[in-house]
Amino acid sequence: MPEVRIVAILALLLPAVAVGTQGEPEWKPERGLPLTEPAQVYSHDGLLRVDLAAGRRTISLSGSRIVARPFNGRLIGPTLHVRPGDRLEVTIQNATGQRTNIHYHGMHVSPRGRSDNVFRTFHPGQTVKSIVHVPADHSPGTYWYHVHLHGLTEEQVMGGMSGLIMVEGLKKLLPAPLQGVRERQLAIRDVQHKGDSVVLDAAEINVTKPTTRLVNGLLLPRFGLRSGETQLWHIANIGADIFYDVQLAGHRLHVIGENGSPVWRVWSKRHLVLPPGKRYDVLVQGGKPGTYPLRTLKFDEGFQLLPTTKLASVTVRGPAAEPDLDLPRRLDTPAESPASLPVRKRRTFTFSFDFADKEFAHINGEAFDPHETNVAPLVGTVEEWTLRNVTTEDHPFHIHVNDFQVMKVNGKPYHANGLQDVVIIPKHGSVVIRNPFDRYTGHYVFHCHILNHEDGGMMKTVQVLRKGQKPTPPPGAHGMAH
Repeated sequence: MPEVRIVAILALLLPAVAVGTQGEPEWKPERGLPLTEPAQVYSHDGLLRVDLAAGRRTISLSGSRIVARPFNGRLIGPTLHVRPGDRLEVTIQNATGQRTNIHYHGMHVSPRGRSDNVFRTFHPGQTVKSIVHVPADHSPGTYWYHVHLHGLTEEQVMGGMSGLIMVEGLKKLLPAPLQGVRERQLAIRDVQHKGDSVVLDAAEINVTKPTTRLVNGLLLPRFGLRSGETQLWHIANIGADIFYDVQLAGHRLHVIGENGSPVWRVWSKRHLVLPPGKRYDVLVQGGKPGTYPLRTLKFDEGFQLLPTTKLASVTVRGPAAEPDLDLPRRLDTPAESPASLPVRKRRTFTFSFDFADKEFAHINGEAFDPHETNVAPLVGTVEEWTLRNVTTEDHPFHIHVNDFQVMKVNGKPYHANGLQDVVIIPKHGSVVIRNPFDRYTGHYVFHCHILNHEDGGMMKTVQVLRKGQKPTPPPGAHGMAH
């Protein structure tokens, strides 16, 4: 059993202790600062160019100094605003001292060459360019970017190498009166720290230890809206490992987008579960005047019971008023469902652990092999996959490039409200999905988005083929940490 996993299991049996080492100055974040958003970068004339400088440095995080390994000196990287049809050029300056790369999570773009290719390796000291062509029909909504070098993903995301991507156009799908509502970005994640540093070594990251949950890199920030006012919130879990069950007390969250896909039917809940990698675009309408906690509720992830934790304070300003705008039942977008398309092939993937193996997290009994292509569907076809979980933990399944439709959960029909790229496979349960392999050929991966599990081997490689093409090993995989 790997040493880090032994430590994690023992921690379940022992009282929680404060993180930090004797003699090191503690990071002491300031509470209750006004909510601010990450730096914003917009495309112009069909092009967005941005530099991302990654390296270990001391940064300001919620009003206190701490050592991290972020992009551009902030724990949350800049938000990249692109439009369908744009060209995105990202220059990564790798001063981390480690290998790394980049992934555009949820985006329907090419996985080949310099695009969304997680088999590329950016070596220490290199400056590397990534070029992504966003298709003209790309779905608008909330996406994110993060590093994806197998074996180092968890610690690099914990250190700050991630940020949001907004594909513009979601508000244009709303009725005209709603197209001018105020928007907010809420990037939620946690940091574990030791003294004056974020924990930057995977061997020391332990999800059972105390952690600090942040919104836009702030501890318990405060923001507000007027009674009756409608706002559009883009909520994203861009952390490494832990789940959130987000609730704004006294309010409902009206979902218009899930994982960057506009929904077929608008639906509402009092709380939304966001495993790592999950995003929701929600309309919120201010209720009675007062101050309400935005919090994550108690959640049984399986490996541990995550406690209820306040994330932010939301003040609804008076006087009391009825909602200023009517909410839509549907969006002005065609309902595209793979459920009605013929299924070319059915496959089953079983997610499991084997703690006797250094690569302890498996799919179909084997850990990830970066030199092997595991699944080879044909472009333009649909496959139905059964995802089985034989562990006591929930696993958030994520596939790159193409979204899927959930068909069943634990054997019961699931009435999907749209497509998605992350779904929770329940502990000792199953999920059935329909995968349409549209437009793009090439190699990419699917995996558990608990990054400790992905680094631990819970990942497989897909190669989407043209008719008559034979599978080949992933390109450049020799550079991956393994």
